[in-house]
Amino acid sequence: MDFSVKQTSANLSFIERINQERQEAREQLASGKRINSAADDPAGLQISNRLTSGINAFEQLATNARDQVNINQVQSSQLNAINDNLQRANVLAIQSGNPLYQGDAIQGELDQITAEINVIAGEALGQDDFLQRLDATDPATTQAALEAARANISDRASDLGADSNALLSQAATYDISRVSLSDSRSRIEDADFARVTGEQEQADTRLQIALLNKRDEESRKGLLIDQLL
Repeated sequence: MDFSVKQTSANLSFIERINQERQEAREQLASGKRINSAADDPAGLQISNRLTSGINAFEQLATNARDQVNINQVQSSQLNAINDNLQRANVLAIQSGNPLYQGDAIQGELDQITAEINVIAGEALGQDDFLQRLDATDPATTQAALEAARANISDRASDLGADSNALLSQAATYDISRVSLSDSRSRIEDADFARVTGEQEQADTRLQIALLNKRDEESRKGLLIDQLL
């Protein structure tokens, strides 16, 4: 009867396969991911990568939109400051028609307000000559200029508000798309903990049985060798 002590045991390769399954299960439970390398699911990993690119793109688009809203809010505050100054200038223009008020004092404050408005307008609108010099000796012309400036600022503020609302709506749409893609990626990538835990327990049981079988096989080999000797 021919017999080789080096004969490959079927149980050995089976044990190796079980150990590999147990290792894969441990990796999935540790990472929370079903796909931890291209070997786990090449097609699934490719799809997951495409979804990740889409998620990152939508996230950045939403960030860009919200950043622009923040810029609009700063500009809106500047427009409010201009409007407040215009309102004060209008009061001064009306006062300039009253003989009880000193014209020089009113003119000085009008000049100061005009300078402040143009500084802010230079930052907010890129127009450092937004408002021309106001003349305290000509209340009607001054009030007309102030009314035109207020209408200009009001229109710009309305446009900013509409733009910010549109941007916030876009950001919300981007967020919805990002969440949708994230859910799709999770269904591909994420491990089913209950299933993986059950598979790991089954692998542990099969490994114990395989080890017992291998031990019995080795024992039988030893007895056979003793008999041959």
